[in-house]
Amino acid sequence: MTREEFTSLVLAAEPALYRVARSMLPCEADCADAAQSAILRAWEKLDTLKSPEYFRTWLIRILINECRSALRRGARFTLSEPDGDTPAPEPDDYSELYSALYGLGEKLRLPLALYYFEGFKVAEIAAMLSVPEGTVKTRLRRARELLREELKGECYA
Repeated sequence: MTREEFTSLVLAAEPALYRVARSMLPCEADCADAAQSAILRAWEKLDTLKSPEYFRTWLIRILINECRSALRRGARFTLSEPDGDTPAPEPDDYSELYSALYGLGEKLRLPLALYYFEGFKVAEIAAMLSVPEGTVKTRLRRARELLREELKGECYA
């Protein structure tokens, strides 16, 4: 893969990288750092990509690992999920949804973001997260149930 092809694929995947990082890291600066680190790591490890058609999936898997590393390091925050003292970051739009998402643990939040926000199939998510497809389906169902309960009454006619 040439530098131009790599750049083109990264630019196409950049919004998805941010959204996935945002589903894992509540601090926007950490999201940007994780995305940059993932892109750099992908460039360094480009020879390990087996099929170019799976570039986006491969890159997001690298990003997930970078986000988890940031969480272990402590990054710019103390917890990956808000507690009573640390409010969840609220973007200008969909603040109730993001607050509800951060109420979910990573095990439920990440598959939900990959499936609904990024359009990955259950099999792709299972491969990215190294879990069986049935586990992904169960986590999606459970996340939907919890979000439905949390957001009940939040919809406006």
